[in-house]
Amino acid sequence: MRLIFILFLSMFFPLAAHAESGVVESISGGPYQVTTNDFGDSKHTVFTIKLVGTTLKSDVSFIKVGSTFIAECAGSSTVDGRGSKVEGTCLVTDGEGDKYKLKFSRANSGTGGVQTWEGMTGKYVGVKGDCTYEHRPQAHNGTVYGINPAKCMVTK
Repeated sequence: MRLIFILFLSMFFPLAAHAESGVVESISGGPYQVTTNDFGDSKHTVFTIKLVGTTLKSDVSFIKVGSTFIAECAGSSTVDGRGSKVEGTCLVTDGEGDKYKLKFSRANSGTGGVQTWEGMTGKYVGVKGDCTYEHRPQAHNGTVYGINPAKCMVTK
């Protein structure tokens, strides 16, 4: 009788879903649009960037190796006698139209920084991520390009 009762209850109360987590590695790149104000003892810069990227490695089922994305970002940086700080936010849209928010920052570390992900639509709803990334800038004919490899631990 007890077994029948448990089976009866399980029809109305679904079992808790287990979280999926794993490492995702990607690389992205694109040109920056930069405006800098130089105040002598400090510089303040605002920038926008549209990056195109691809997934190089994925341990989670909802992000496939070879999948592509576009990241539209806005950010700012400050350099003064205390050091440097860069931070910003991106709206990332994958090739299927699903979206997540990415926040990035780095301080006094040259090219290394951190990112956080927050799922917004589609397969990314409920996704959280903590990442490290490397910013590899290159200038060509007056335009600065960013190449950004990233390694993230994501959970859904």
